[in-house]
Amino acid sequence: MADPTSIRIDLRAALPAAVFGLVVLVIIFVQLCGREHVKPLADVTPLAQATPAPTFTSGPPATSGPDQATATVVTQLGAVERDNLRLQNLDALQLALTEYSLDNDGYPDTGGSIQSLCAFKEFDEGCKLDEYLDPLPVDPLGDPAVNGYWYVSDGASYTMYAIREGSLVPECFEHPDHLNDFESVMCVLSP
Repeated sequence: MADPTSIRIDLRAALPAAVFGLVVLVIIFVQLCGREHVKPLADVTPLAQATPAPTFTSGPPATSGPDQATATVVTQLGAVERDNLRLQNLDALQLALTEYSLDNDGYPDTGGSIQSLCAFKEFDEGCKLDEYLDPLPVDPLGDPAVNGYWYVSDGASYTMYAIREGSLVPECFEHPDHLNDFESVMCVLSP
């Protein structure tokens, strides 16, 4: 006779319930974020990925000018995986911006103008983050001058933008004119 005080859990029965609960939470999260402004990335939990990915994708070094922009090879990831990787990259960049701000009493200042994060070493303020995150991540579609990450700051606050391909990641409430070539963008605001 079995000991009546012991409890056994069959993981084969508990796993589907846990997955169902996770799916419901993701759906609720997507619905709520679609109605409100996007919160800082620190408040967002990355979506589950079908395949593991690195913390960020490193790219080519920044170039000295627009005529020398470099490109990377397009990855074979799907839209959802690329959006998840972008979230991870933006999270890593947000940590680098926090460290930069603590050391410099503010964020790299673009004078309120939007720039590529670091496609052009001589021009982009975001290149100052390479002391804190080297190499700086690039968009999974490559070519940081075209598909990269964008940055705007007045020194006291910032916003970073990235392409949004899927519908699982909330769309940014603001769509700067500079990024009109992209149907949808995601953004991360300073805390």
